[in-house]
Amino acid sequence: MRFNPTALKAAAVATLAAATLGGALAAPASAAPGVPTISVGSKSTHGVWCVQKAVNNWAERTGHGRPLGEDGVFGAGTKAWVVKFQVASGLNNDGKVGPQTGKSILDNAGGYRNYCWTYVPSPN
Repeated sequence: MRFNPTALKAAAVATLAAATLGGALAAPASAAPGVPTISVGSKSTHGVWCVQKAVNNWAERTGHGRPLGEDGVFGAGTKAWVVKFQVASGLNNDGKVGPQTGKSILDNAGGYRNYCWTYVPSPN
């Protein structure tokens, strides 16, 4: 059997294209339409839980442990840590999770990103 460099290159290009296309199809582009801002008093326990999970992931990576209970209740503690997250991320530090903060939250959601994108606002 002879070595065929052209066939090898074609196989490599096909493999790379399939891997790239597969990755592009797997990740959601933005939040579901109409996801409201998450803040103190929000009724979306799933959205608040996602915010708490992501902020805890970020806090743990930056040496602050996991300061928030992941209980789906957006109270004073969650707001304070959202503000810290916003300051560290160079975002408007109002303690609310709108589209810009939501994008950063989703980037910190780890393995829960695909679940959380339905509940966390982000730019469309």
